[in-house]
Amino acid sequence: MPEYEYGNARLRAMKSRLLSRQTLHDLAGIDSLQGLIAALTRTPYAKSIEAALTRFSGMACIDEALRNDLVASVGCIHGFFHEETRALIALVLRSHDIENLKAILRGLSKNIPSAEIISVLLPIGELKIDVLRELARLNNVREAIDQLASQALPVAAPLVRLRGEQPGAGTFEMELALDRWHYQEAQHALRGEAGEDGILRSAFALDADLANVLTALRFAASPREREALREKFRSDDTRLLFVAGGRIPGATLAAAAATESIPAAVEALAGTMLAPPLRTGSNLFAQTNRLSDLEKALKRHRLVKLSQLIEQDPLGLGVALGYIALKVNEIGNLRWIAHGINMNLPPESILADLEVLP
Repeated sequence: MPEYEYGNARLRAMKSRLLSRQTLHDLAGIDSLQGLIAALTRTPYAKSIEAALTRFSGMACIDEALRNDLVASVGCIHGFFHEETRALIALVLRSHDIENLKAILRGLSKNIPSAEIISVLLPIGELKIDVLRELARLNNVREAIDQLASQALPVAAPLVRLRGEQPGAGTFEMELALDRWHYQEAQHALRGEAGEDGILRSAFALDADLANVLTALRFAASPREREALREKFRSDDTRLLFVAGGRIPGATLAAAAATESIPAAVEALAGTMLAPPLRTGSNLFAQTNRLSDLEKALKRHRLVKLSQLIEQDPLGLGVALGYIALKVNEIGNLRWIAHGINMNLPPESILADLEVLP
């Protein structure tokens, strides 16, 4: 489409500046944060690193540089397109608002220092870093919700509603309310079945399915999850925890959640589109007994699917969806490399947990 030609050309140029697999491997082999910072000044992250060095050092410098680079890279995308496409991109980026709020709510509920909360945030949605910093520095969750409501931010609505309906609701219920609101709002906004709405609807459906499958897997892996469900909702119906908008039927998800093991849950989901990554993840789980390995296989599947949109939808929104996924993944890889070096992990351990596409 003509309205995408300029923006997609810019995005392809930006994609060409993403770090190669070899560069990430080389960075993972560096033995100090100072060495990593020096190495990053020889990459497209040079300007961000140099700016951060005027105020910070060590991990703080790297966190600041990566966050600012991500904001600059993704934040400029809106300007490449017309108003209607900007609204669709904003819808995509709202998922990061939800994840940032979850991190803040968890952190405040556990009295985690604000600096630690802020360090994990990816402020590329509507909620900018200054707003997020202010929220993270509040005393408790109630103050955070009041602050969001006072600014009339749409994302405050599900939290305010939940507090009115369940005054004693905890962070678990708050996170669920945010997720449900996010997917319901996306469904409402994407009513069409063709064109860009269709592409974005498929991307949201994949995210909803992944969220629901991970919920089902947690129940299969731990009987304590069922006890928590009964305690919080006075019901054994796991469908209370699933979000709308996915393509895997609720009955199928509930059947998987009702099983007593990960292999049985994966078998219950064998007829779904997520069967291949679930099998891969199940094989990893059999070796390590870590649910995080299965989650990693599902997240990799998402990354592959979104990155493929760059070639599958070269004249549409797919290029933006693919680039955003790849850029966020790269920032995650660099953060992990920095933390791995800071913890004195051997390079092979750092490399094992990088998410790098062929």
